[in-house]
Amino acid sequence: MKKWILLLLSYIALAACPVSAKDLDVVFIPKSRDQVFWTFMRQGVERAMREDGHVQLTWRGPAHNDDVDSQIEILRIYSRVGVDAVIIAATDRSRLVAPVEYAAALGIKVIAVDSALDGKAHTNFITTNNFAAGRLAAERLAGLLNRQGSVAILRTIEGSGSTEERAEGFIDYMKKNAPRINIVADEYGGGTRGKAARGAALMLEKHPGLDGIFAVNESTSDGMLRALRQAGFAGKKRFVAFDTTDFLLDGLSKQEINGLMVQDPRQMGYLSMKAALAAARGAAMKDQTILTDAVMVTRDNYGKPEIQALLVP
Repeated sequence: MKKWILLLLSYIALAACPVSAKDLDVVFIPKSRDQVFWTFMRQGVERAMREDGHVQLTWRGPAHNDDVDSQIEILRIYSRVGVDAVIIAATDRSRLVAPVEYAAALGIKVIAVDSALDGKAHTNFITTNNFAAGRLAAERLAGLLNRQGSVAILRTIEGSGSTEERAEGFIDYMKKNAPRINIVADEYGGGTRGKAARGAALMLEKHPGLDGIFAVNESTSDGMLRALRQAGFAGKKRFVAFDTTDFLLDGLSKQEINGLMVQDPRQMGYLSMKAALAAARGAAMKDQTILTDAVMVTRDNYGKPEIQALLVP
């Protein structure tokens, strides 16, 4: 009798305890491992993980954001049974479509973050309003040049949805609001700091009379600042850059950069993980596309607490 009583008490105790939620296996595939931007984004991802308490994270990306083949291979490796969701910042919006469709066909929920992805296999897309950010960069540069002169755009690699949208927003603003500003160069610098610096140096050699420059992301901004310093043009040409690192903030403090477009990758990371967990549990977020804002950082607003929060990892 005592044995049956003990078994009954054990059963009651187990029934009284809630069944723990299943840990979800989520894979995050950034564009690269060489940019501070992804450090910010991982902080947001990990905040969402702490709030949930039932997430196993794998974080793996290519070394550089122009290595599309490596990103495709990483996605292929993790397209397997047991993975619940993949969050990916696509290095190429079209070449990633088929691998993403394959993952989705296995039942894996795919969330696109930061950079646009073609097709309809992904559940949500969390990104900066990049077109608006490009227009804001153009507005800043146009104002610095009194809405006249010659400018150049340094892009990163073809097929990168986020940076292409920034460049298009920049061009759109200039055409509609500053017709006396001529865009005399619009070139791709490459996906690493070194390639971007070489591309920027060639641009400055071909167009030494440029009045202003817009660089579309962290690597092109870094490369352009190095090229401007090397050529003796730093501080002499108006320069609006994108993203934030200690190196770029040094350029801002020295007035070699006249404006930094700064995103909120922490918020993007946070929302992308929230979307991945919701989708994996069968409760996808209502809005497929979720936009976050970018702000213009200048020497005038640099010290504000809300700005500092976006600048320090």
